[in-house]
Amino acid sequence: MSVMPRPNVTTAEELLSLREPGFRHELVRGELRRMSCAGYWHGAVAGRLAALIGTHVLRQRLGMTFGTDTGFLLERNPDTVRAPDLAFVERERVPAQPGPGYFPGPPDFAVEVISPSDELADVHEEAVFWLEHGTRLVWVVDPKANRVTAYRSKNDVRVFAVGDRLEGGDVVPGLCLSVREIFPSLDVG
Repeated sequence: MSVMPRPNVTTAEELLSLREPGFRHELVRGELRRMSCAGYWHGAVAGRLAALIGTHVLRQRLGMTFGTDTGFLLERNPDTVRAPDLAFVERERVPAQPGPGYFPGPPDFAVEVISPSDELADVHEEAVFWLEHGTRLVWVVDPKANRVTAYRSKNDVRVFAVGDRLEGGDVVPGLCLSVREIFPSLDVG
């Protein structure tokens, strides 16, 4: 993730109108962060998770899932808008009518898929950032190592490997996935 000084983009409203093909952006305390598009394997893992989690959420009528381009407005003055690779918001928190702009507040559950260019310390920091802003469960998915790190708090962090099962607990009730089914690489070849 690179930091670009762009004094003309410091608010959520300015970020919403920013167009720069080939890049995604987040705003962290008024500072624009520019990210390259993810590689195809990152997208395959994120897509599989979206299908697995999204199907469960839809069937159980638990709320709404959001894809990687969805921004969550977490702070104002200076503004912070972040976008996880996948997010879930429980039904009671989903606005009754669709509206413009970013989702007001954090998701209940956020999933970050590690890209080859990501530093592990940065991904850990991002998971903790989500928790500090009200997200109740964060999964950090590592396609290279075929493992998932689940964060419930800064001190409640567990690593799950192939053969283990992940659960949504009280955040995504009834969600239970094997780590194996998350990774397309374990189905091919």
